[in-house]
Amino acid sequence: MKTPNRKIRWSIHVSFLTGLILFCFTNCRIDHGLEPLFSKITGRIIYTGDAPRRTDEIRLAAAHDFPPKDINELLFSEQIPYDQDTVDYELYLPQGEYEVIALIWKEKSRSWNISDLIGVYGGSFIGDQLIPTYQPITIPDKQTVLKGIDIQANLNRVNRDATIEGEILFEGAWPEDTGAIGVGAFIEIPEQGNVIDYFFKSIDINYSIPTWVARTAYQLRVHKTDTLEYIAVLWINQDYDLGALKDIGFYRDSLDPSSPGVVIIPEGLDRIENIDIVVDFSETGK
Repeated sequence: MKTPNRKIRWSIHVSFLTGLILFCFTNCRIDHGLEPLFSKITGRIIYTGDAPRRTDEIRLAAAHDFPPKDINELLFSEQIPYDQDTVDYELYLPQGEYEVIALIWKEKSRSWNISDLIGVYGGSFIGDQLIPTYQPITIPDKQTVLKGIDIQANLNRVNRDATIEGEILFEGAWPEDTGAIGVGAFIEIPEQGNVIDYFFKSIDINYSIPTWVARTAYQLRVHKTDTLEYIAVLWINQDYDLGALKDIGFYRDSLDPSSPGVVIIPEGLDRIENIDIVVDFSETGK
Protein backbone atom coordinates (compact mmCIF):
# COMPACT_ATOMS: atom_id res chain seq x y z
CA MET A 1 0.00 0.00 0.00
CA LYS A 2 1.22 3.52 -0.68
CA THR A 3 0.77 4.93 2.83
CA PRO A 4 0.78 2.24 5.56
CA ASN A 5 -1.05 2.77 8.84
CA ARG A 6 -2.79 5.91 7.68
CA LYS A 7 -6.54 6.46 7.68
CA ILE A 8 -8.55 8.77 5.51
CA ARG A 9 -12.20 9.63 5.76
CA TRP A 10 -14.22 9.30 2.62
CA SER A 11 -17.90 10.11 2.43
CA ILE A 12 -19.75 8.16 -0.21
CA HIS A 13 -23.20 9.40 -1.19
CA VAL A 14 -24.75 6.45 -2.92
CA SER A 15 -26.59 6.89 -6.19
CA PHE A 16 -28.72 4.34 -7.98
CA LEU A 17 -27.42 2.98 -11.23
CA THR A 18 -30.07 3.23 -13.92
CA GLY A 19 -29.71 0.27 -16.21
CA LEU A 20 -26.83 -1.25 -14.23
CA ILE A 21 -26.04 -4.59 -15.75
CA LEU A 22 -26.05 -7.68 -13.65
CA PHE A 23 -22.41 -8.61 -13.75
CA CYS A 24 -22.03 -5.96 -15.58
CA PHE A 25 -22.13 -5.62 -19.39
CA THR A 26 -22.12 -1.82 -19.62
CA ASN A 27 -20.39 1.07 -17.89
CA CYS A 28 -21.76 2.39 -14.60
CA ARG A 29 -24.10 5.36 -14.95
CA ILE A 30 -25.11 7.22 -11.82
CA ASP A 31 -28.48 8.98 -11.47
CA HIS A 32 -28.17 12.15 -9.40
CA GLY A 33 -31.87 13.08 -9.63
CA LEU A 34 -33.09 11.18 -6.56
CA GLU A 35 -34.20 12.70 -3.27
CA PRO A 36 -31.52 12.95 -0.53
CA LEU A 37 -31.32 9.93 1.75
CA PHE A 38 -30.81 10.14 5.52
CA SER A 39 -30.58 6.43 6.31
CA LYS A 40 -27.11 5.02 5.90
CA ILE A 41 -24.43 2.60 7.00
CA THR A 42 -20.97 3.61 8.15
CA GLY A 43 -17.81 1.66 8.76
CA ARG A 44 -14.29 0.95 7.65
CA ILE A 45 -12.78 -0.92 4.75
CA ILE A 46 -9.55 -2.61 5.86
CA TYR A 47 -7.35 -3.58 2.94
CA THR A 48 -4.67 -6.25 2.80
CA GLY A 49 -2.51 -6.98 -0.22
CA ASP A 50 -1.57 -4.71 -3.10
CA ALA A 51 -3.86 -3.29 -5.75
CA PRO A 52 -3.09 -4.68 -9.23
CA ARG A 53 -1.66 -2.15 -11.68
CA ARG A 54 -4.64 -2.75 -13.96
CA THR A 55 -7.13 -1.65 -11.28
CA ASP A 56 -9.75 0.70 -12.73
CA GLU A 57 -11.96 1.29 -9.69
CA ILE A 58 -13.52 -0.25 -6.59
CA ARG A 59 -17.10 0.28 -5.41
CA LEU A 60 -19.39 -0.86 -2.63
CA ALA A 61 -22.54 -2.69 -3.70
CA ALA A 62 -25.67 -3.47 -1.71
CA ALA A 63 -28.00 -6.28 -2.76
CA HIS A 64 -31.45 -7.08 -1.35
CA ASP A 65 -30.93 -10.63 -2.65
CA PHE A 66 -27.69 -12.33 -3.65
CA PRO A 67 -27.07 -13.10 -6.37
CA PRO A 68 -29.38 -10.45 -7.85
CA LYS A 69 -31.92 -11.57 -10.43
CA ASP A 70 -32.69 -8.22 -12.03
CA ILE A 71 -30.39 -5.60 -13.47
CA ASN A 72 -31.80 -2.88 -11.21
CA GLU A 73 -31.44 -4.74 -7.92
CA LEU A 74 -27.84 -3.74 -7.18
CA LEU A 75 -27.17 -0.39 -5.51
CA PHE A 76 -23.65 0.84 -6.19
CA SER A 77 -21.65 3.54 -4.45
CA GLU A 78 -19.34 6.00 -6.07
CA GLN A 79 -15.66 5.04 -6.27
CA ILE A 80 -13.85 3.86 -3.14
CA PRO A 81 -10.18 4.84 -2.63
CA TYR A 82 -7.74 1.94 -2.49
CA ASP A 83 -4.39 3.67 -1.91
CA GLN A 84 -4.70 3.53 1.89
CA ASP A 85 -4.71 0.65 4.36
CA THR A 86 -7.99 1.78 5.93
CA VAL A 87 -10.83 3.83 4.49
CA ASP A 88 -13.80 5.15 6.49
CA TYR A 89 -17.03 5.33 4.52
CA GLU A 90 -20.68 6.34 4.61
CA LEU A 91 -23.09 4.60 2.30
CA TYR A 92 -26.61 6.04 2.06
CA LEU A 93 -29.26 3.35 1.49
CA PRO A 94 -33.06 3.42 1.49
CA GLN A 95 -35.12 1.54 4.05
CA GLY A 96 -35.08 -2.22 3.56
CA GLU A 97 -33.28 -5.51 4.09
CA TYR A 98 -29.96 -6.18 2.36
CA GLU A 99 -28.58 -9.69 2.12
CA VAL A 100 -25.08 -8.64 1.09
CA ILE A 101 -22.88 -5.55 1.39
CA ALA A 102 -19.87 -6.22 -0.83
CA LEU A 103 -16.78 -4.57 -2.23
CA ILE A 104 -16.25 -5.21 -5.95
CA TRP A 105 -13.09 -4.63 -7.97
CA LYS A 106 -13.07 -3.60 -11.64
CA GLU A 107 -10.24 -4.11 -14.10
CA LYS A 108 -9.24 -1.55 -16.72
CA SER A 109 -10.74 -2.20 -20.16
CA ARG A 110 -13.07 -4.89 -18.80
CA SER A 111 -16.69 -4.75 -17.71
CA TRP A 112 -17.83 -5.06 -14.12
CA ASN A 113 -17.78 -8.67 -12.98
CA ILE A 114 -19.80 -9.66 -9.95
CA SER A 115 -17.40 -12.54 -9.28
CA ASP A 116 -14.57 -10.06 -8.55
CA LEU A 117 -15.61 -9.62 -4.93
CA ILE A 118 -12.72 -8.59 -2.70
CA GLY A 119 -14.69 -8.39 0.52
CA VAL A 120 -18.18 -8.77 2.03
CA TYR A 121 -19.61 -7.61 5.33
CA GLY A 122 -19.35 -10.54 7.72
CA GLY A 123 -16.97 -12.44 5.42
CA SER A 124 -13.46 -13.66 6.18
CA PHE A 125 -10.44 -14.99 4.33
CA ILE A 126 -8.32 -18.11 4.43
CA GLY A 127 -5.28 -16.95 2.49
CA ASP A 128 -6.74 -15.25 -0.58
CA GLN A 129 -9.92 -17.34 -0.52
CA LEU A 130 -13.05 -15.44 0.50
CA ILE A 131 -15.24 -17.40 2.92
CA PRO A 132 -18.92 -16.48 2.32
CA THR A 133 -20.09 -16.01 5.90
CA TYR A 134 -21.75 -12.76 4.90
CA GLN A 135 -24.05 -10.94 7.30
CA PRO A 136 -27.35 -9.34 6.21
CA ILE A 137 -28.38 -5.90 7.46
CA THR A 138 -31.75 -4.20 7.96
CA ILE A 139 -32.46 -0.48 7.71
CA PRO A 140 -35.85 -0.16 9.47
CA ASP A 141 -36.68 3.46 8.63
CA LYS A 142 -35.52 6.55 6.76
CA GLN A 143 -33.52 7.95 9.69
CA THR A 144 -31.51 4.93 10.85
CA VAL A 145 -27.71 5.04 10.85
CA LEU A 146 -26.02 1.64 11.20
CA LYS A 147 -22.46 1.98 12.46
CA GLY A 148 -19.56 -0.46 12.53
CA ILE A 149 -20.29 -2.14 9.19
CA ASP A 150 -16.62 -2.95 8.68
CA ILE A 151 -15.40 -4.95 5.68
CA GLN A 152 -12.14 -6.87 5.36
CA ALA A 153 -10.90 -6.62 1.76
CA ASN A 154 -8.10 -8.66 0.20
CA LEU A 155 -6.67 -7.16 -2.99
CA ASN A 156 -4.52 -10.25 -3.57
CA ARG A 157 -7.71 -12.04 -4.56
CA VAL A 158 -7.66 -10.12 -7.87
CA ASN A 159 -3.88 -9.69 -8.16
CA ARG A 160 -3.54 -12.43 -10.77
CA ASP A 161 -0.18 -13.07 -12.44
CA ALA A 162 -0.82 -15.93 -14.87
CA THR A 163 -3.22 -16.88 -17.67
CA ILE A 164 -5.03 -20.00 -18.81
CA GLU A 165 -5.90 -20.15 -22.50
CA GLY A 166 -7.83 -22.53 -24.67
CA GLU A 167 -10.73 -23.04 -27.06
CA ILE A 168 -14.38 -23.83 -26.48
CA LEU A 169 -16.08 -25.99 -29.12
CA PHE A 170 -19.89 -25.81 -29.21
CA GLU A 171 -21.71 -28.81 -30.66
CA GLY A 172 -25.43 -29.10 -31.34
CA ALA A 173 -28.18 -26.47 -31.50
CA TRP A 174 -27.89 -23.42 -29.28
CA PRO A 175 -30.82 -23.00 -26.81
CA GLU A 176 -33.15 -20.25 -27.98
CA ASP A 177 -33.22 -18.63 -24.53
CA THR A 178 -29.44 -18.20 -24.34
CA GLY A 179 -28.47 -14.84 -22.87
CA ALA A 180 -24.76 -15.07 -22.08
CA ILE A 181 -21.89 -17.52 -21.82
CA GLY A 182 -19.04 -17.39 -19.33
CA VAL A 183 -16.04 -19.53 -18.52
CA GLY A 184 -14.63 -19.82 -15.03
CA ALA A 185 -11.63 -21.15 -13.12
CA PHE A 186 -12.34 -22.57 -9.67
CA ILE A 187 -10.12 -23.73 -6.81
CA GLU A 188 -12.74 -26.34 -5.90
CA ILE A 189 -15.63 -27.90 -7.77
CA PRO A 190 -18.67 -25.76 -6.85
CA GLU A 191 -21.79 -27.36 -5.47
CA GLN A 192 -24.17 -27.89 -8.38
CA GLY A 193 -27.10 -25.47 -8.24
CA ASN A 194 -25.47 -23.34 -5.52
CA VAL A 195 -24.81 -20.11 -7.40
CA ILE A 196 -23.19 -18.42 -4.41
CA ASP A 197 -20.69 -21.29 -4.19
CA TYR A 198 -19.71 -20.59 -7.81
CA PHE A 199 -18.85 -16.97 -7.03
CA PHE A 200 -16.85 -17.59 -3.87
CA LYS A 201 -14.85 -20.55 -5.21
CA SER A 202 -13.97 -18.80 -8.46
CA ILE A 203 -10.59 -17.28 -9.25
CA ASP A 204 -11.83 -15.67 -12.45
CA ILE A 205 -15.04 -15.78 -14.48
CA ASN A 206 -14.90 -14.35 -17.98
CA TYR A 207 -18.36 -13.35 -19.25
CA SER A 208 -17.15 -12.08 -22.63
CA ILE A 209 -17.56 -15.41 -24.45
CA PRO A 210 -19.49 -14.89 -27.73
CA THR A 211 -22.78 -16.72 -28.25
CA TRP A 212 -24.19 -18.49 -31.35
CA VAL A 213 -20.72 -19.51 -32.58
CA ALA A 214 -19.21 -22.92 -33.33
CA ARG A 215 -15.94 -22.28 -31.50
CA THR A 216 -14.11 -19.49 -29.73
CA ALA A 217 -10.88 -18.82 -27.88
CA TYR A 218 -10.90 -17.81 -24.21
CA GLN A 219 -8.53 -16.56 -21.54
CA LEU A 220 -8.70 -16.60 -17.75
CA ARG A 221 -6.44 -14.76 -15.30
CA VAL A 222 -5.29 -16.77 -12.29
CA HIS A 223 -2.48 -16.92 -9.74
CA LYS A 224 0.70 -18.85 -10.51
CA THR A 225 0.32 -20.70 -7.23
CA ASP A 226 -3.28 -21.80 -7.83
CA THR A 227 -4.30 -25.44 -8.15
CA LEU A 228 -7.42 -25.22 -10.27
CA GLU A 229 -9.73 -28.18 -9.86
CA TYR A 230 -12.43 -27.05 -12.25
CA ILE A 231 -12.49 -25.05 -15.51
CA ALA A 232 -16.10 -24.81 -16.71
CA VAL A 233 -18.32 -23.12 -19.28
CA LEU A 234 -21.34 -21.38 -17.74
CA TRP A 235 -24.72 -20.68 -19.38
CA ILE A 236 -27.08 -17.82 -18.44
CA ASN A 237 -30.60 -17.27 -19.77
CA GLN A 238 -32.02 -14.28 -21.65
CA ASP A 239 -33.15 -12.66 -18.39
CA TYR A 240 -29.51 -12.67 -17.21
CA ASP A 241 -30.72 -14.40 -14.06
CA LEU A 242 -27.64 -15.57 -12.19
CA GLY A 243 -29.88 -17.82 -10.15
CA ALA A 244 -30.37 -19.84 -13.34
CA LEU A 245 -26.63 -20.15 -14.03
CA LYS A 246 -25.66 -23.63 -15.16
CA ASP A 247 -22.40 -25.28 -16.17
CA ILE A 248 -22.67 -26.89 -19.58
CA GLY A 249 -19.15 -28.22 -20.10
CA PHE A 250 -15.81 -28.54 -18.35
CA TYR A 251 -12.15 -29.24 -19.05
CA ARG A 252 -11.71 -33.01 -18.80
CA ASP A 253 -8.96 -35.19 -17.41
CA SER A 254 -7.08 -36.77 -20.32
CA LEU A 255 -6.83 -40.12 -18.49
CA ASP A 256 -10.40 -40.09 -17.14
CA PRO A 257 -12.62 -37.96 -19.40
CA SER A 258 -15.57 -38.37 -17.03
CA SER A 259 -13.73 -36.30 -14.41
CA PRO A 260 -12.60 -32.65 -14.42
CA GLY A 261 -8.98 -32.04 -15.28
CA VAL A 262 -6.81 -30.29 -12.68
CA VAL A 263 -4.77 -27.35 -14.00
CA ILE A 264 -1.50 -26.22 -12.42
CA ILE A 265 0.74 -23.52 -13.88
CA PRO A 266 4.20 -25.08 -14.40
CA GLU A 267 6.98 -23.53 -12.35
CA GLY A 268 8.72 -20.70 -14.18
CA LEU A 269 5.78 -20.05 -16.52
CA ASP A 270 2.99 -17.49 -16.41
CA ARG A 271 0.77 -19.04 -19.08
CA ILE A 272 -0.68 -22.44 -19.91
CA GLU A 273 -2.38 -23.20 -23.23
CA ASN A 274 -4.63 -25.82 -24.83
CA ILE A 275 -7.07 -26.06 -21.94
CA ASP A 276 -9.86 -26.87 -24.38
CA ILE A 277 -13.50 -27.55 -23.54
CA VAL A 278 -16.24 -29.21 -25.60
CA VAL A 279 -19.87 -28.20 -24.98
CA ASP A 280 -22.46 -30.58 -26.41
CA PHE A 281 -25.85 -28.91 -26.12
CA SER A 282 -27.58 -32.23 -26.75
CA GLU A 283 -26.17 -33.47 -23.43
CA THR A 284 -26.56 -30.35 -21.30
CA GLY A 285 -30.31 -30.40 -20.82
CA LYS A 286 -30.52 -26.99 -22.50
